[in-house]
Amino acid sequence: MQIFKTLKQRIESAAKTFAAILPERFVLDLSQQVDIQGKNTPVLRCGNRVLNLDFSIPDGFTQQTGMRATIFARVGDDFIRITTSVRKQDGERAVGTPLDRSQPAYRSALTGQSYVGYATIFGKQCMTRYDPVRDATGQVVGILYVGLDVSEMAPVHVAPRMAWTLALTYAAVALAFHAAMGSLTDPRQLGFTVFSVLLIWGLTYFLVHNHVTLPMNQGREAALRLASGDLTNQVDVKDRDDVGKLLLAINGISIGLTGLVGNVRQAAVQMANGSGEIADGNNDLAMRTEKQAGELNSAASAMEQLTSTVSQNADKANQVNGLVGSVAKLAHTSGGIVGQVVDTMGQIKTSAHRINDIVGLIDGIAFQTNILALNAAVEAARAGEQGRGFAVVASEVRSLAQRSATAAKEIRILIAASVDTANAGGELVARAQQSMTDITSSIQQVVGYIDEIALASNEQRVGIADVNRSVGEIDEMTQQNAALVEESAAAAMKMREQAALLGAAVNSFKTPV
Repeated sequence: MQIFKTLKQRIESAAKTFAAILPERFVLDLSQQVDIQGKNTPVLRCGNRVLNLDFSIPDGFTQQTGMRATIFARVGDDFIRITTSVRKQDGERAVGTPLDRSQPAYRSALTGQSYVGYATIFGKQCMTRYDPVRDATGQVVGILYVGLDVSEMAPVHVAPRMAWTLALTYAAVALAFHAAMGSLTDPRQLGFTVFSVLLIWGLTYFLVHNHVTLPMNQGREAALRLASGDLTNQVDVKDRDDVGKLLLAINGISIGLTGLVGNVRQAAVQMANGSGEIADGNNDLAMRTEKQAGELNSAASAMEQLTSTVSQNADKANQVNGLVGSVAKLAHTSGGIVGQVVDTMGQIKTSAHRINDIVGLIDGIAFQTNILALNAAVEAARAGEQGRGFAVVASEVRSLAQRSATAAKEIRILIAASVDTANAGGELVARAQQSMTDITSSIQQVVGYIDEIALASNEQRVGIADVNRSVGEIDEMTQQNAALVEESAAAAMKMREQAALLGAAVNSFKTPV
């Protein structure tokens, strides 16, 4: 843990140094593209300086600190290395390669957060730091990377130092003892002392190398494998001393992580499947809801048109009702007039009968006058010459009587014809009166029907207005449901993406089959 803290402090200090090299604001120019290893990448500037393929920046940092550096530019949801001092396994620069989406640093960068921790970069275990950079609008447009290769750090070499320390300590004690005993000049004692020192050094080196150095190096390699996500191998623990217990603890961590990763992987698969089913169901529901919303919108429009039509029909029915009422009044008035005509025709008929009687009287008078004139003519003929003037008068009177009789006869014929015509007219007028009565009755029935139609139309208008209002409310609720379904679908898709990212992160661990 102390080593990790030291590496973390070193990497954070180096990250600050690298960021200080690029103090100005970053700008990602999407209108200009640079071809990097066959990939078009937008131009990333720091101030007026174009960073694409500018290797002097990371190379200078590497020469200064011994650490690797990379500048990423954002391309969609990927981050592409546009300049770097990191090299691939074949020795070529890793420029133009994307940041692995399974790396925890990728998810942190998308959310605008820095990441510090171990990562495997092109087969090498590194202590890394990824710092996202933003433009003037606050959008993440790139990443500054600093990494320290810990796979090449010197292994533990405690055995030689401990052996020499113990041997030299023994030699010093032995020399001091022999000096005190006065036997320092004895060659045999001196040779035995040297032999003992060498023997102690050899035994100490052997014991420390086998029981401390080798297990510690195994533990170091196991820790590096754990840091890189490799859970396939465990340390072969031979002793049960403190170092052995430490190695057993590392094995326990590996076993625990293997089970945890397996459970998380299974949960990620289940979550991905479940979120996929939810997303598919939400998409289907969204399509149906959208279709229903469209149909409800059409129904609402049709109901509005129907409401307008019914309202117009109700207004027209009221207008027709008023017109029919006026016609009924006119028919009633016309019926009264026809009745008066019938009465007048009756009076004409009565007057015609009276005229006929008068004409009969005139005809009788003319007949009597004719008889008297005939008698007067006979008497005048008897009187001779004296009665000639009287005979002329009698002749004229007779002629006048005959003419009166003829006129009376003609008048009688005319009056008879007039009476017949008056009778026929009376019958027609009576029939017209009956027809007007029937028309008036029918109009009254029509007025009643139109009143009922107008009342029904008004009720329909009110009912359709209620239905239209309900359809409008349903349409509004459907629109809200559609929006909620779309939000739910978006959330499900987001959960599917998160499940995919979780699966990718878990799959970065290598576990036993």
